[in-house]
Amino acid sequence: MAKPWAPSHVSEVAKGMGVNKRISGEVKKTLVELLKIELDSITEKMEEKIISNDSNRKTLGDPERTRLSYSRTRGMMVDKIQKLESVGSSAVVSANESLEKYLQRLLSYASDSADSEKMGTIMQRHLEYALKIIDKSKINIQSDEILEKNSFINDSRDNITQEEIVTPGEILSKANIRMMVRSIERMKIEEDAIEDLLLVYYDHAAQLQEDFQNIVNKGSIEELEINMERSRTLMMLGWLRRMLKDAAKNAKSDGSAKILLKHVIRIDPWK
Repeated sequence: MAKPWAPSHVSEVAKGMGVNKRISGEVKKTLVELLKIELDSITEKMEEKIISNDSNRKTLGDPERTRLSYSRTRGMMVDKIQKLESVGSSAVVSANESLEKYLQRLLSYASDSADSEKMGTIMQRHLEYALKIIDKSKINIQSDEILEKNSFINDSRDNITQEEIVTPGEILSKANIRMMVRSIERMKIEEDAIEDLLLVYYDHAAQLQEDFQNIVNKGSIEELEINMERSRTLMMLGWLRRMLKDAAKNAKSDGSAKILLKHVIRIDPWK
């Protein structure tokens, strides 16, 4: 019979999720039991759904969507590593999650590009457009890291202005967002939450641009003024400040000292 997770392992997983409080030994054991019960329920539902979709299926998989092949990903990772001897299952799962997020970002931007041309098929030029946007968000990664380190050097940066964080015309970066979080709420923010904020930020910008074109065609002055005000708020980072403040509230209500992805996705970005 398969052994469940060790209580200490569950505690370490919790730390990685931003739970900084100590967890008693009794609670750790209870958490393992609760996870076992939840896993039984998840497995049962997945099995029923898989069989209902394909009665000849012999292997349990994700019934909701097709995922990148575990074995293929692991094989390529084994070929790539040089200083280690093997690749653990957690590394493969983590890599696949990152790959699928990257794929989602690529195709989201490419779909927007195809939509702008009123096309139902993503072509190579649309993918190239997506790559340009993603590359812009990766510009000067080393400079971003320097900016992030410098934010710890002097406590006077607690009073930093938004204009100092992002200057007009500068690409919004991960380091910029981290600095804003520290400036506004003195909190940390996880990588997945930052990536989601960047994705929604550029989606919001694209939507405003599309709305602007539609409004111009309609000739509505009132709607045009509203659109321009929203665009100014976006460019001056008022939208991002609101998102970060709301995410910080969600984190604090959960007892977390760190803004996680779940705290960001609860927020309506369009309100």
